[in-house]
Amino acid sequence: MMKILFLFSFSLFVFCFMCFLINKLKFKINRKRSFDLKKLSQNKKRLFVSFIIFFISAIFFHNIVFALILSVLYCYFDWYAQDKKMRKKAALIDKQVMEALNVIKNAVRAGQSLQNSIVTAKNELKYPIKSEFEKISEKLAFVASFDKVLEEASKTAISKEFKLMIDVIRISKDSGASLSDIFDTISDSTFQRISVHSKIIALTAQGRMSGNLVSVIPFVVIFMMYIIEPEMMECLFVTLTGNILLLIVVVMVITGSFVIRKMTEIDF
Repeated sequence: MMKILFLFSFSLFVFCFMCFLINKLKFKINRKRSFDLKKLSQNKKRLFVSFIIFFISAIFFHNIVFALILSVLYCYFDWYAQDKKMRKKAALIDKQVMEALNVIKNAVRAGQSLQNSIVTAKNELKYPIKSEFEKISEKLAFVASFDKVLEEASKTAISKEFKLMIDVIRISKDSGASLSDIFDTISDSTFQRISVHSKIIALTAQGRMSGNLVSVIPFVVIFMMYIIEPEMMECLFVTLTGNILLLIVVVMVITGSFVIRKMTEIDF
């Protein structure tokens, strides 16, 4: 029965995988028939790699549930790593926004246009905020509309402070207000927002640590119980019912960790 279930599930997976490649990925086949994985979006790349992990694990373990568990774990940890990396980059950009405001403000006071002041900021600032201004400068080099470029930069910004700065530049440009005075006001509000955000991170550190512990403890308990009573815990790995229960445990732990993580995130 297990062998029939495995063959049926494996065949269904291969069929779905081929449909996914043909209809969703929309990869381009050139004369050399090569496939560029780097051009895929992060979500499609994660889904593509999870399919490969599922495929290899199913062949190696001869267990569909184990393969599914590994695929789910990969998706979660890859999302967690990418999300942490993005938040770290956004935090660095937040700290550099005040410096960027000062550079643009001084350039405007020196008589430069707003577009030239953005180019000046690109040349004087450091990464990672330098990359944001480089994107804006590259789009302006193609004689694109300045308002449209600022609008796209605001939509794609990962930093809230950088997005606020771009939105204020757009509004002040259309309204004809004094950019220097507005930049001074933004600098003060940005400093206060960064201070509040630092306090929030410190106050929610315990909650984030609790979420990490909640994610680890069930697997530590399973490991310890397997060492103490291997015969009792063996059913989780050799029977279909045990595999399904183990999958449920993994999904519930990941869901709990995700919920706790979202509860400790405070938007302001």
